[in-house]
Amino acid sequence: MKKALILASFLALAALAFAASGEQVYQTYCMSCHQANGKGITGAFPPLVEEVPELIGKGDKGRAFLIDVVLFGLQGQITAGGGTFNGMMPGLGGSLKDADVAAVLTYVAKAWGNDKKLPKGFKDFTQDEVAKERGKQLTPQQVYQLWKALEAGK
Repeated sequence: MKKALILASFLALAALAFAASGEQVYQTYCMSCHQANGKGITGAFPPLVEEVPELIGKGDKGRAFLIDVVLFGLQGQITAGGGTFNGMMPGLGGSLKDADVAAVLTYVAKAWGNDKKLPKGFKDFTQDEVAKERGKQLTPQQVYQLWKALEAGK
């Protein structure tokens, strides 16, 4: 019994060691477009600074939307940070594990001063939240429709 407990503990620690940090995931998959400072590129890639806390402030639908964007991508004209963007973000769900998606979203929620703008009681994104959203199998255009509904307050 003691050996089984030690083995289980070792496996749990090993799983944590192999999970990438949110910052590592961001640097690998997001930084080239959204930049090291999270401010994006004017006219090309939207900022994450201030935008992510605003979406989180919209409650469960905002959190789900952010997960959906990372998993499935986004295609359509959006406004963010005072600019308009009409590009295509590819979904990263095929490349990232649920834990990595949760980690990168938690990172961008707290990076670049975003932590000061988060709603009171903010909780880190979880692997379970991501797994629930992954089951939806959305297209980038469907994720865009979710953005439009969020912006309309629906």
